[in-house]
Amino acid sequence: MTDKDHYITDEALRIMERFPEVYGRPPWSVKKTSLAWGFSCGDGWYPLIARLSADLAAIVREDGLTRFRAQQVKQKLGGLRFYARGGNDRTTGRIAQAQMEAARTCEHCGTQPAEKRSLGGWLTTTCDACADRLLTPRT
Repeated sequence: MTDKDHYITDEALRIMERFPEVYGRPPWSVKKTSLAWGFSCGDGWYPLIARLSADLAAIVREDGLTRFRAQQVKQKLGGLRFYARGGNDRTTGRIAQAQMEAARTCEHCGTQPAEKRSLGGWLTTTCDACADRLLTPRT
């Protein structure tokens, strides 16, 4: 990892490097992709993103999608956003399926059930335990 990669979590970097068909090869330039910052979501969604990435890599190989590239992976308004270019109906469908799964998976710990809620004015998908933990003032 270079000095410019320090903001990508180790787990996001591991997923991105494991699936070059989906994310391209490092280094990721901020001029070309928001992936230079890794994934902008909680760790609880990383297993879901890893499964999505494996499925997308298989679709890319099977369908010969040489121009497919993920552009950004983030949480927005409590939901998973996975932006990509060069896909087809299969990639779009699989991404939509992952977004539906994320809507009931805690972004923080990965457990189900979870629901979208506002925590301190920030929308996030959380389970009850994480919501309580995140709302409890630290002393």
